[in-house]
Amino acid sequence: MNKGAWLVVVCAAAGLYIMLNRKWTPPEAAQPYLADIMAAEYQYGMPRYLLARLLYQESRYRQDIIAGETTSSAGAVGIAQIVPRWHPEVDPLNPVASIYYAAKYLAKLKTRFGDWETALAAYNWGPTAVSNSMKTAGEKWLASAPTETQNYVSEIWGDVA
Repeated sequence: MNKGAWLVVVCAAAGLYIMLNRKWTPPEAAQPYLADIMAAEYQYGMPRYLLARLLYQESRYRQDIIAGETTSSAGAVGIAQIVPRWHPEVDPLNPVASIYYAAKYLAKLKTRFGDWETALAAYNWGPTAVSNSMKTAGEKWLASAPTETQNYVSEIWGDVA
């Protein structure tokens, strides 16, 4: 192979390596919230951008969702998609309060379950559902979770781990 062909192969391999190993970064729409997100991540000992990525999964940083104009079928609202009946102690339409609340709640789930992946599953599926699944399915509990929860964990954790 000539020198030019090797250069093309090396550049293509380097591009693929960068693409496969690129960590997720928050989108432009997250900019107004990043200072609070990063402060909350630091306060609760989270991996960098874990909360930012969770909030992206929940709201895509869309203003109609953050403002409560669009709600989920489960009644979740705001940037962190909080269901008010399960979490009455926070105003889910206050993005800053929701950011810190979501961070505190996720950290509490991490303490309860021992790792961030399981905490993410519990944030999405609910801690009782995760506990029940662990009791019945043991180590393979995630495989018995809804596909939505399996994807939620793999997409978020895959982007930040």
